[in-house]
Amino acid sequence: VVTKGSDNVKEIFTEIEIRLLKGIPAIESLTANVSARAFDYDSVGDSDYVWKAGLSWQIIPSLRLRSTKGTSFRAPGLYEMFLGNLSGFTSQLSIDPCIRWGESTNQYIRANCGAAGIPDNYAATGGSSSSAQVFTGGAGTNLSPETSNAFTAGIIWTPSFVPLSVALDYFDYEVNDQITQLTSGTILGGCYASEVYPNNFCNLFIRNSPTHPTAPNMVTEVYSTYVNINKQKVRGYDLLVRYDEDYSFGKLEVEGQFTYMKEDFAQLFSTTSASGYTTSDRNGDISRPKLVGNLRAALKRNDFTYTWGMEYVDSTQPIGMLETVAY
Repeated sequence: VVTKGSDNVKEIFTEIEIRLLKGIPAIESLTANVSARAFDYDSVGDSDYVWKAGLSWQIIPSLRLRSTKGTSFRAPGLYEMFLGNLSGFTSQLSIDPCIRWGESTNQYIRANCGAAGIPDNYAATGGSSSSAQVFTGGAGTNLSPETSNAFTAGIIWTPSFVPLSVALDYFDYEVNDQITQLTSGTILGGCYASEVYPNNFCNLFIRNSPTHPTAPNMVTEVYSTYVNINKQKVRGYDLLVRYDEDYSFGKLEVEGQFTYMKEDFAQLFSTTSASGYTTSDRNGDISRPKLVGNLRAALKRNDFTYTWGMEYVDSTQPIGMLETVAY
């Protein structure tokens, strides 16, 4: 099957910026920015619009408040919809967490592979030379457009008595139906290395029965498809502090950036349990720390620049499922 598809898109865009107030007590300037885009996609049969509104309030020369709120939309790409059917092969060892699961330290792999009736010393027939057939292709009209809502609010302080700038922002982003492709390892890991078993990942591959005459328990087919991630949401704070000054011995720059997460919600399928979890808030799990930051200092002296830097990553806890999606 060839990769072939077409789409027809109609769009209209407008943007306006207005200075609402200026030069009165507590309002040096107050500016609003509003933009909108209306569109129609033949491929998804969807007519809709997105918008964004922003407000910037300069209270005094050293203090400014800012805020934005808006929506976004992305229709499925032609490749994601119309990719021709493809097949290939991958080794059992590279995708199957149930191989020698008796040696695994992951409690969910041990429990779930055992529940599937797979022996704890299962080595995959033929070892690493055994292959599973992987099928992929476009999802056609099964994909929904990606949509999102975003809100930010922040304060910027730039005092006149010290060469310092500080920006503190709150952010709240929610993404619905993000389009992604699940890999073979993600699918098998999502099935067996999860808190909840079985789940929707387990429907995306075929494994021989324990009584198969020639290759018992071997994974034979994996369906690596494009899917919509049901919902993702993050909330938190960004802090940026910068010091910049010229001295007799050179120019000194110090900058620190920190992000603190209040919420990190991710749900791949329609329910938490179908996604393999008991909770969809992954904040503080491995690879999703609550607090990260970096600090950098630079001294510029004549033709040389001396730099020093460090990074901080907050402690995390083990999760019940292998990471399934790259965000």
